[in-house]
Amino acid sequence: MYFSYQKPLKGENVGIVFGSFAPLHQGHLDLIMRAKKENDGGCIVIVCGYNGDKGEPLMPHKKRYRYVREFFADDDLVAVYAINDTELGIAKYPNGWEKWLEEFNRIWEFASENKTAKRIWYVGEQDYYNGLIARKEKAILLNRSENLISASMIRRNPIKHWDKITYPFRRVFSTNILIIGTASEGKSVMTTDLGKYFNAPHSWEWARDYIKESCIADWEFDSTDFMAFLEGQYNLNKKLINSPANHGVFFADSDAMTTRMYAEQYAREDSCELTHEEFEKIAVMADEYARKSRWDKIYLLCPKGTFVDDHERFMLHAGMDERQEMFELLCNNIKRTGNWDKVTILDGGYWKNFEKIVKDVKEIIEHGKD
Repeated sequence: MYFSYQKPLKGENVGIVFGSFAPLHQGHLDLIMRAKKENDGGCIVIVCGYNGDKGEPLMPHKKRYRYVREFFADDDLVAVYAINDTELGIAKYPNGWEKWLEEFNRIWEFASENKTAKRIWYVGEQDYYNGLIARKEKAILLNRSENLISASMIRRNPIKHWDKITYPFRRVFSTNILIIGTASEGKSVMTTDLGKYFNAPHSWEWARDYIKESCIADWEFDSTDFMAFLEGQYNLNKKLINSPANHGVFFADSDAMTTRMYAEQYAREDSCELTHEEFEKIAVMADEYARKSRWDKIYLLCPKGTFVDDHERFMLHAGMDERQEMFELLCNNIKRTGNWDKVTILDGGYWKNFEKIVKDVKEIIEHGKD
């Protein structure tokens, strides 16, 4: 058993709700809110599960436990604990009732300050109700007919049921789409237009803001600057994914794989300050940020058209040979991070590329990711 500190509940009566919460949704809240309101001691929530269960790989048991705690962190009448059936050697439902209740009784000893408090289980399934009553526990079976949402429905098509998902779990189900390419391929405009079209949060090249604020040129970049690019872009993307404005789809302009591409190319340029030794340090950090990022689809824009001189771009990379070389570096970075199977290469004009992405995203919204 593992748990974080929770204040012991007080009162003569304590409600109990258990579930895998993969994810925690409004149907679960029907149980938890009633249990909390009908009992002066509040409600104990038990996050159940076993290794390899229906929450994985996106929502392993420990992550679900953390997210449920996060959701109720400001509520002193809800205490959240966890039972991992695999770690405790509990047989899978319906065969593990006795050992599972034995583990719950250990939790009860410190979860409820009043040792004589009555405990009342709130369940939404007849089999759970029957199992508890058969073991002399008091239970209330709620009618779920007015809120038929289920975790399996959400997992099949999260966007369709987005308003039923509690906010800590939305980050898990967000469809994260990365628009990627070398400089002057139109990815920033594409990302912005897609965000506007779908009324979705979208990021921008964080490094551009940094460059303007620091009044620094490309040839001056050192490892400190590239480290800032990596952290800044990652945090910007993460913030937007977790934003209340995210209704299931997020578009990103650039990430660690892009920054690594630039750093590797700049380290090769005699006119640039960045050294090979510095690049090696940047590469380690870039790969770590790439590992921490999750992309559902990556649209890769091929070198094409005229390189725009907007007085901000590094013009040593304006030639098609240089652009193609950087494109190959970027492809290698995507492959290195294990993301190549998510890539769709776009080599058409702006409208054709835009139309392709819009069609794909509409399909996801309608039918889910799979």
